[in-house]
Amino acid sequence: MNDVTPKQQPTQSARHIWADVQSDLKSLLGDNAHRSWTARLSLHSASESVVRLIAPSKFVSGRIVNDYGRKIQTLWSARDPRQIVVGLAEDFKDAVGDAAAAPATGLKLAAFNDAATLPSEPAAPNLQISGPQALSSPAAARLRDVRTDRFTFDNFVVGPTNELAHAVARKVTASRSSQYNPVVIHGPHGMGKTHLLHAVKNQIELDDPERRVHMISSEQFVASFVTSVRGQGRSAIETFKRSMRDVDLLIIDDAHFIADKPGSQEELLHTLISLVGDGRQVLLATDRHPHAITKASDRLKSYLCGGLLCDIGPADYDLRRRILDRLIEGKRMSGNPQLAMPEQARDHLAARINATPRDLEGAFNQVVARSEFLGKPLTLESVQEALNHSRYNNGMRPTVDKIQKAAAKQFGITMDDMLSKRRARAIARPRQAAMYLAKTMTTRSLPDIGRRFGGRDHTTVIHAVKRIEELRAQDPVLNANIEAVVEALKS
Repeated sequence: MNDVTPKQQPTQSARHIWADVQSDLKSLLGDNAHRSWTARLSLHSASESVVRLIAPSKFVSGRIVNDYGRKIQTLWSARDPRQIVVGLAEDFKDAVGDAAAAPATGLKLAAFNDAATLPSEPAAPNLQISGPQALSSPAAARLRDVRTDRFTFDNFVVGPTNELAHAVARKVTASRSSQYNPVVIHGPHGMGKTHLLHAVKNQIELDDPERRVHMISSEQFVASFVTSVRGQGRSAIETFKRSMRDVDLLIIDDAHFIADKPGSQEELLHTLISLVGDGRQVLLATDRHPHAITKASDRLKSYLCGGLLCDIGPADYDLRRRILDRLIEGKRMSGNPQLAMPEQARDHLAARINATPRDLEGAFNQVVARSEFLGKPLTLESVQEALNHSRYNNGMRPTVDKIQKAAAKQFGITMDDMLSKRRARAIARPRQAAMYLAKTMTTRSLPDIGRRFGGRDHTTVIHAVKRIEELRAQDPVLNANIEAVVEALKS
């Protein structure tokens, strides 16, 4: 016997749908973003036309609607036609039936589902997003567009450290011929590699829609390969191979992760050989020079290095300043036309965030959000205050111990090796690199650093710092390994 009354049925059905949407959001956004934001929404009530979600605070409510509203509404619309409204508990205290569909302080998500941006489609109640093979339905495909439409060449700020990668990406976009193949764009996380890959794909879809482009992440590549191996016989593997090779351009992001799986690594190598041999273009992004991918086979490293390597280095002050100007302009065009940041405040933010463009964007978003939600104008003082309350505070330095552990992990040695008296180059070079980073990233004195490296003299540290400074300019593999250590320490 069903105990659910007619008045309870809309809420009961909404509860089941919301559980599915939450699961999809977790897969789509990742655990951290979902836990911090969308998981904090809960179902209040529902009617035949309205579903009411409550947030714990006005700040959380506004952030969710601005950053994730379109995704939530799209996932919900794939299952159910009702309008979503987000608010606080007090906004809905008198809600009855379809009443209070748009409370004074509530926020409609329906605005994200207008015909101009997200054309209506029949509901897809069986939509499931549970892993790398997800995002195959029309509604989910629109979510991909929402996430990547800002990744264009026009939105990419070019400077001395990324101009080669940008020029090569443009060349790959404009020409079907594979003069350089494969093309590998490498550099630490947050430098703009993924932006360029999406820009290539987006521009080709506009200019040459008949060109077959397949873009895939390393996670999707590995998961698809494993699924095919575990599938029904040889046909599943052949289907996977065709999906990778029956294309004009294959784009793989974070390709270095594929090296962690021997079987997938071998399949990647065969895919590269097949495509390059047939004159099909391959474009990959990695977080380090191919020779620094420790788990990659010598054959794979050699094949990757046989194409064109494009390094993206750290953004200098001028580039960071121009990126900041672009972020401000984008914010004005996307909902805050009155946004104003004085030149002094811009200069301070660009100088303070001496890290990746992604870090700069994160700091900018934090500064602007603090201004918007606290109702304070953006001034040099308010920017300084916002940064002092953030992870971008310069006082947060890595310790010598953390540097040693990160360097040992990156170079493949043990902590015992790091602190030992052994002088073999395979041990001494990582130790020198760690000393160099301890000197440049901490306030420890030379004698103190020497003591922490097995009781060495300060002159040993001086020699290590000078030697690494020389080698970074001469040895791209060593330089890439050091950059990887720095990136690991920042994360």
